[in-house]
Amino acid sequence: PRPTPRMLEALQSSALAAAIGQSQVWLASLSALHLVGFTLVLGSAVVTNLRFLGALFPERPSTDVTVASTRLLLVGLALSAASGALMFVPRAEGAAANSMFRLKLGLLLAAVVLQVFVQPRAASASPGTTGLMRALGLSGAVLWLGAALAACAFILLE
Repeated sequence: PRPTPRMLEALQSSALAAAIGQSQVWLASLSALHLVGFTLVLGSAVVTNLRFLGALFPERPSTDVTVASTRLLLVGLALSAASGALMFVPRAEGAAANSMFRLKLGLLLAAVVLQVFVQPRAASASPGTTGLMRALGLSGAVLWLGAALAACAFILLE
């Protein structure tokens, strides 16, 4: 369900929002965790997508690469999601209204679905690099790059 303005207002006026929003230490710590998580996510995405494109570890079975990098992606995603949710609380209304924030979330969702569900199945079906795998690698790279650029735009436009 889509959050209503009333829900966003209540969230933003909560004690948790006040505690986070009024503490530079909390905000800096959450931002650092978010960046570490996103770095793990992007690093693992780069490895997987370059393998799918045939540009990295071509001698290794793609399942070996995707399984390891997907585990790392999930760790980074957990860090980013938890820290991002907490950073969202003090600015819920503004963030929810920002089109770049919504674009970032949409691209992230599509990229995660591709990397966690679609790419591992393709890797299992074909150990080598095929045209389909190259298309999936290119699609993943575009989605992750788009999410990163939308995140930068959100920060700049905030």
